[in-house]
Amino acid sequence: MPAQPVIVIPIHKPDLTALERYSLDVSVAALPGRTLLFIGPEGLALDYYHQHFPAIPFRAYDAQSFASIQGYNRLLLNPAFYEGFAGHTHMLVLQTDAVVLRDDLDHWCAQPFDYVGAPWPDGVELFVNLGRFEGDRGRRVRAMVGNGGLSLRRLDTHAALLREFPEAADYFVRSGSSEDLFFSLMGNLSADFVLPNEITASRFALELKPAYYFSVNGGVAPMAGHAWWKYDAPFWRGLLPPSPVLDSLPA
Repeated sequence: MPAQPVIVIPIHKPDLTALERYSLDVSVAALPGRTLLFIGPEGLALDYYHQHFPAIPFRAYDAQSFASIQGYNRLLLNPAFYEGFAGHTHMLVLQTDAVVLRDDLDHWCAQPFDYVGAPWPDGVELFVNLGRFEGDRGRRVRAMVGNGGLSLRRLDTHAALLREFPEAADYFVRSGSSEDLFFSLMGNLSADFVLPNEITASRFALELKPAYYFSVNGGVAPMAGHAWWKYDAPFWRGLLPPSPVLDSLPA
């Protein structure tokens, strides 16, 4: 069965900043023919989105899921969220501070990976001591790939991983921890969840140290970037279409 990705764009406010609007315009132009969907809280005023992105439908969730970062993490740590996209094999989470440069989705969906996000150059480490890994079975896990703000997720295996490690999922929900850490850390402890290594992930998307990974990859740009104007705006300016919006950024 060919991959059927859905591009999910989380929104929580009645309009976008100039940089967010520019990023989304670039991304939409790079993804012709793809299934795009806004998700956000019930009751959100949608006039701005209907005006500027009339072809993108909206799916509402409980307002608490978008009232805080913790609420959003709870939503993405619920297996029912992934099971609610019947007919799709993968989900590209595309937050409004991310930008897609080109559509390589068919390539990435064909890879064995269950989760792909921009690399964390210094890694994130956690000692897991619960569920199957409690007590003397505890494991120190180091994740080099994560960043959920621009991430490709295989839907069935995300729901399965949450059901495989319910104690860890509950801990992340109760603690308000970032949902991408769950998938990157617990995915490393699953026999059935496949993550790319750091360099492979850097060909999909970048956030931290983009110029470093660009050099490591022989000057080949990734498919996309997250939080691109926050960490190395001059690097991204060289890859993005010109716009007056970019004039406020460092040259």
